[in-house]
Amino acid sequence: MKADDRRALRESIRVTRMATARDFLIGAISSLDEVELTLLQLGVLLLLEDGVPRTLKELAELVGRSPSATSRLVDQLVRRKLLVREEDPEDRRARRVTRSPRAARLVAELLDRRTDVQISMMASLSDEERALVLRAFVILGEAAQRMTKKEVRR
Repeated sequence: MKADDRRALRESIRVTRMATARDFLIGAISSLDEVELTLLQLGVLLLLEDGVPRTLKELAELVGRSPSATSRLVDQLVRRKLLVREEDPEDRRARRVTRSPRAARLVAELLDRRTDVQISMMASLSDEERALVLRAFVILGEAAQRMTKKEVRR
């Protein structure tokens, strides 16, 4: 991608995010307050969105925290029934962490709120523009799935 195209794309994405960020963040903050989640705790739940069980060490690396701080964070989320610890079938000494169904519902609700804000923004578009944006989101979704599959294989 040419530097000018990259700059123009970056600016368009920034403007779009700023337009949706206010409503999304207010809704997200409200939702996080309702369930008393910190942004870091939400980040852990989002990291586990793919359903791949992870060790504490892996989570610590992903969130940039020490293993002991991550362990305390995971303990809090397990007590609140947002994470589940399971024995690693290949190493009985190791424990892996996954999201609970409750956490999956919470994350889905937050993502739905963000999506609703973006959809409401699209109401001012023409039918042709909406179709174009929809196609772009489909293409971006497919690209995101390919990236996620590559990351899981690592």
